[in-house]
Amino acid sequence: MTSFLTSDINNLQAFLNQYALGEVDRVEATYTSRTHHTCRFQLVTPNSNTSKPYMLTVVEPAASERLAFSAELVNFLLSHDLPVTPCLLNNKNAYISLFGDAPALLFELPEGHPPTKINMTICRQIGAFLGKMHARSTNFSLNYRNPRGLIWLNLAAEELLPQLSPGDTALLEEQLTRFKRTIETEPDLPSGALIGSLFSDQLFFQEETLLAVTGFYFSCTDWLLFDVAQAVNEWCCDEHGELNRELTNTLLSAYHEERPFTPCEGQYWQDILCFSATRFWVSRLLTSLLPEQADATATQYDPEEYKQKLRRRITGYCPLPS
Repeated sequence: MTSFLTSDINNLQAFLNQYALGEVDRVEATYTSRTHHTCRFQLVTPNSNTSKPYMLTVVEPAASERLAFSAELVNFLLSHDLPVTPCLLNNKNAYISLFGDAPALLFELPEGHPPTKINMTICRQIGAFLGKMHARSTNFSLNYRNPRGLIWLNLAAEELLPQLSPGDTALLEEQLTRFKRTIETEPDLPSGALIGSLFSDQLFFQEETLLAVTGFYFSCTDWLLFDVAQAVNEWCCDEHGELNRELTNTLLSAYHEERPFTPCEGQYWQDILCFSATRFWVSRLLTSLLPEQADATATQYDPEEYKQKLRRRITGYCPLPS
């Protein structure tokens, strides 16, 4: 497990000496997991009393290649008029800087806010963004293997299974077997650049208009359906984890208008929904095993949420548009 520096005003300011941006005003939120650390903060711009929001993403040293892929993907999407937050160049004209001894990216954020409520308008814009991203990144030439695929899931399970209840053990082992069988069939599923996750703190809205998307730490190359499944599992569920049919159909239809789903994707849709829910259930279980973070503002997420969603996906789902 990598031990990341805690983000505070002093070490943030030291990091920002690699840029020419301003003085840190305040730290707003931090999140630390086993593999990465993020921090959102405000900077006071030079010769001004106004402040602007930024986000720092720090990764373990072995993951610098992932940051390079993320920066290139962000720049590619910006060049194709996708609303994503830009990576900033440092004083050496490089995107990757060091925060302590760990590689990091710095993003400029817009003055927006996460969605205040989930409705059809929000889901339509999320679906349209993903569809446009996947359709326009067809010519994105870089590849980076999904670091949260079956290999990672098997390794995580080895650590988790001795600590799980018999019911949770059976559930996780069942899904490992299911996804292994899916891969072994070698389905003809469209692949390309993924954002990898799309949670509320990655979205910036002005009222109900999407301004920008950030948080490309999990970006990689894999089946496009993984992004769609994660968005549906995150944005189209009720409080019990059950899919809201109206919200789900809205998100999927908006995506389908930008990049039509293939028949093969329809065939494997439920499998991918289940795998996506399993992946976030497991990642939250791993994070919950970390010692309590020294930074009281660090965010923890409940693994039970995605376990419940997994159970609901096993028993039912909404099909893809055809």
